[in-house]
Amino acid sequence: MLIFDDYKEIILKRLRELYPDISQNDVELGRDYGDFTLKIFKLKEDPKIILKKIKENLSEDFIERIDLQGNYINFFIRPENMLGIIYNSIKDFGYFPNTFQDTSKVLIEHTSANPTGPIHVGRIRNSIIGDSIYKILERYGYRSCTQYFVNDSGKQVISLYLGHVKYHKNEKPDLQNLLDGYQRIYREMETNKSIENEIEALAERYEKGDKELIDNIQHVASIVLDSVKSSLKKIGIEISTYVWESNFILYGDVNKMLESISENLKSEGSAKYIEIGDKKIFLTRADGTSLYFSRDIVYHLFKQENFDWLVDVLGEDHKDHAKNLEYVLKTFFDFQSKIDFVFYGFVSLENGKMSTRKGRIVTLDDLYEKTIEESVKIIKEKRPDYDENLIKNVSEAIAASSIRFNIVRVNANKPIVFKWSEALNFEGDSAPYIMYSYARACSVLRKSSKSGGELGNDYNKYEKDLIRVMYSYPYSLKSAVEFLRPDIIANYLLNLSKAFNEFYLNCPVINTPEESKRILLIMVYKNIMEDASKLIGIKLLDEI
Repeated sequence: MLIFDDYKEIILKRLRELYPDISQNDVELGRDYGDFTLKIFKLKEDPKIILKKIKENLSEDFIERIDLQGNYINFFIRPENMLGIIYNSIKDFGYFPNTFQDTSKVLIEHTSANPTGPIHVGRIRNSIIGDSIYKILERYGYRSCTQYFVNDSGKQVISLYLGHVKYHKNEKPDLQNLLDGYQRIYREMETNKSIENEIEALAERYEKGDKELIDNIQHVASIVLDSVKSSLKKIGIEISTYVWESNFILYGDVNKMLESISENLKSEGSAKYIEIGDKKIFLTRADGTSLYFSRDIVYHLFKQENFDWLVDVLGEDHKDHAKNLEYVLKTFFDFQSKIDFVFYGFVSLENGKMSTRKGRIVTLDDLYEKTIEESVKIIKEKRPDYDENLIKNVSEAIAASSIRFNIVRVNANKPIVFKWSEALNFEGDSAPYIMYSYARACSVLRKSSKSGGELGNDYNKYEKDLIRVMYSYPYSLKSAVEFLRPDIIANYLLNLSKAFNEFYLNCPVINTPEESKRILLIMVYKNIMEDASKLIGIKLLDEI
């Protein structure tokens, strides 16, 4: 949880002394007017009388003024009070707001792509959302970690192995020949149905514990998984732990789970299923091999042993699966952990969806290298004084930040049509815009002879606007946690950058009477920018 002097809560407490039915949602952060705004529609009293009562009851020193605008009452906070709270928190704890460690342990499962090919632009939305949620929850005070559920026992990874055996048997497996074999096996399957029989036979051997087969399949899966790890690391994502699906089969966990609910299982031939309303959720095939749903049940039972809150990041096509899974866990098992599913809309190319099987993909590595290439062109044009090593470092930071920001800033519920022109946009609502505003702040601090700033008591419009946005940071953090929406932090950073740029353009600093006061503002801004940017993976630079 966050610790700071919350003026909204203080205002709410005073308002409820007059009107007990006022709720949290009735008081909002100010938008066009005021720092906080009270909606008075439901109070059913003359607005002028309401205003008079509130003014008489709310006379705290931090209140600059209170006024009425239509059906809203606006509260203006003295900017020196807001800035003082931020500055003291940074001075005492190193950041604003301070955090109290929550005892709850949270596990965020994300990515969990079948290890059958390089990670592509569509899948990285899962990774970027999951990693950002992890960082936000950790910043909020939760004990958090991430996990990747490796599907090494499903038909797709078995197809990966079979493709290598059929087409590259005499070659040492590597990413290139594995992916080639995987795509060829799916093309052959379209005309040769016997391939499916071979895959089913391998799956049956796998579940019966064929050690040599299991080792071989895990080996090829590991090669692909290593490439996924390497790609994710380029954009600052490293997953805490990896859990292999096959372990739940090999150690008998799936069979134990099925036995524990045997009274609830029904049969269709030799296949087993659970009824949910008028739906049949199959847990085993007719040949006795388990289905993914069974293994996912066991996996979630395993997760709840050590975590109080489970967060799963899933594509929107998994909504039914998630709904059925949660129902089964809470109906047939002693499942106590809180569970949340974060669904995201598809990412598609302008000419259609991306598919590893058919080979029509834009990989994360492709996107990363292309973004670096475009970044280098712009940096060489803007900064001809940079040497090759500096150009490389800056372009890599811009590439990673741009990819992450371009994806995370969109609400997860909305689909994204991936366009190179948008991903590589270096102007407007973009990561480079945020990075450049930060570099501007660093430049001013380097030029100033002041080693530290001081609080003032007279602030102009641009200074007040910047202070207001900086003070609102904890509210954005709280909303991002409450709704598991990292896009809230992304858009907060845009608003903060815009407020700073307006300040920068209109408020001279160096060698002015206001230098000391404004240096403190910039120092506080720099600290909050660094804190918030880490949460969504933006790599800030002192110069850009």
